[in-house]
Amino acid sequence: METKSSIIFVTGGVRSGKSSLAERLAIKYAQDERAELHYIATAVITDAEMEERIIRHQQNREAQKVKWNSYEKPVDIGELAAVFTKKDVVLLDCLTVLVNNELFFQDKQQEGIEGKLKKDLVELSRSCRYLILVSNEVTYEPSLDPDVQKYCRILNRLHHFLVQHAHEAYLVENGIAQRKKGG
Repeated sequence: METKSSIIFVTGGVRSGKSSLAERLAIKYAQDERAELHYIATAVITDAEMEERIIRHQQNREAQKVKWNSYEKPVDIGELAAVFTKKDVVLLDCLTVLVNNELFFQDKQQEGIEGKLKKDLVELSRSCRYLILVSNEVTYEPSLDPDVQKYCRILNRLHHFLVQHAHEAYLVENGIAQRKKGG
């Protein structure tokens, strides 16, 4: 993947602190580069718990002393590439939800989703200075459901692809970040 941007990949378990780490990294890089901060939210409200999580994330960003340009884009993230400049810092939260949305919502054709997502992520990474991607580790517990297995395989391959091309990669567990690549 030829790109002048730097991909930073942050993964971990549910509520492990990965979004907080990603936001801190985004703010640091934006301040270092005197760049604008952009936040791509992929989640959609599906129940009360998800609504609470979305609101909490929004409130956390609003409480920070920096300005976030926010975009709610549950699918087709590549369409946002034209919005950013080569100096911008873009945080996408989260890849796990994006893959779910692309696979299971809006009667989308499931074949080719992995290639489409790679293409969209490459477009985003080429359009900005830093692309920080948040994802979840979901393959710790195997599932017998074929749709869940397919989802996990696609997500796992995307993780490998992104880490391979990442400038930095982190695993967050219980609020503790372990740098796995870069730095």
